[in-house]
Amino acid sequence: MQIEMAWRDERVNVFALSGVSMGIRLEPQLFVCKKRPIGHRGPFVLDPRKGRPRFQLSQLGATAQETANQTAYVLSYLAEVDNYLHVPVNYDVFAGLCAEGWFSLWNPSAPLAYFEDLQDGYLALMRVSRLDAEIPEQVLEHGRSGANFIYYLDPPITVQKLHPVLRPDLYERRKGELMAFLSDHNWLLGEEGPTASRELETESLFDASESSERPARRR
Repeated sequence: MQIEMAWRDERVNVFALSGVSMGIRLEPQLFVCKKRPIGHRGPFVLDPRKGRPRFQLSQLGATAQETANQTAYVLSYLAEVDNYLHVPVNYDVFAGLCAEGWFSLWNPSAPLAYFEDLQDGYLALMRVSRLDAEIPEQVLEHGRSGANFIYYLDPPITVQKLHPVLRPDLYERRKGELMAFLSDHNWLLGEEGPTASRELETESLFDASESSERPARRR
C-alpha cells in the first residue's frame, strides 16, 4: 500500500486516536472535528502538531497534554477517514459528547470556538492502524513547513501489514453507539463520505480560521 499524505492534528487528539497512553484511562478516540468533509479518505500518516493547543482542554485533557508533551510519538500510525457525521453546532451537542466520554479531552467551548459562527459541522470518523515499522521523519519535513493540516509526503512511502488499533467489530460497535447517542438527542443531521474534488480545501493549523490553500506538494 502506498501512502502519499499526512494528517496533522492537535497532539492530544493524535495520541487519543492512536490509543497511545497519556497516563489516563481513555478509550481510543473515534473522531476529530472538521468544518467540512475533505476530498481525500487517506490513509494518512498521523502527525502530532507541535505547540500549545489552540483551544481549551478539559481538566482531563490538560493532564493528558502534560504527559503527551513529555512522550515521544512514534510515527507508526495511519488514519483512514471512514465518514463524516453531520451535527449541529451548539453547546448542548459538545457538552454531551464531552461528558459522555466521546470527546472528553476537550472543554465544550473548544469545538464551539473551532467552528466559530457556523451553524453545523462534522465529526470525521477515523479508522486507525499501527504499522510494524516507524515512518522516516524526513518524509514529513517538507510538508510540515506549510500551515495546512494535511500535506504530501516527500517522497511517498510503501507500507506492508496494518494492525487496527480497534478491531473492526469493536470499531463498528462504538461507531453505532456514537450514532445512536447523537440520534437519541436529535443531533445527527446526516452521514457523508469524503467529497470528490480536484481542489482540496484545507485549514491552517496555526490560527483558528479556515484557509483555502492546497496542501504542500511534492517537489
